[in-house]
Amino acid sequence: MKKLFIALGCAAAMLCSSNIFAAGTINGNLNVQLTIGNGCSVTGGSTGGSVNDFGTLNFGQYSSLANLINGQSTGTSGAVQIQCTTSLPYTVILDNGQNASGSQRRLIGGVSPSNAYISYSLFQDAARTLPWNSTGAGILSAVGTGAAVDIIVYGQVPSQTTPAQGLYSDVVLVTVNW
Repeated sequence: MKKLFIALGCAAAMLCSSNIFAAGTINGNLNVQLTIGNGCSVTGGSTGGSVNDFGTLNFGQYSSLANLINGQSTGTSGAVQIQCTTSLPYTVILDNGQNASGSQRRLIGGVSPSNAYISYSLFQDAARTLPWNSTGAGILSAVGTGAAVDIIVYGQVPSQTTPAQGLYSDVVLVTVNW
């Protein structure tokens, strides 16, 4: 009888323990989400510290300023682009640069202390009819499409007296607001 109880006990233990290793399935849900916030990003330029680089407008090398000289900006890898959230209004403002005289932008060069200047203007369009500055119609205003848009600055050096040879430069602050 003892042997019978021991045999039944062992059989019961084996039956119960086999359920521990049985295969099974558990189902559940994984919630996935992404929040799009309003904003803009700039590509094609570069960043260094806290300052973004919106590219370069290089008029080239000339021996005379007797004729108009045109140029346009480029980024580090082609055009500088801005991408803003769909339906988000934004503006792009260019200040008058570090060497302006009133509202006239100027490149500075020559030998200090008798620096020389070259006047220039910036435009929003290739025809150079819509000035680009920091007030009124001179501010580029647009609405984001969700796609990247080229931001090209068109420049023009008007005919003027040619100063001494050398490199002439300026830095213009670009501000994107949304």
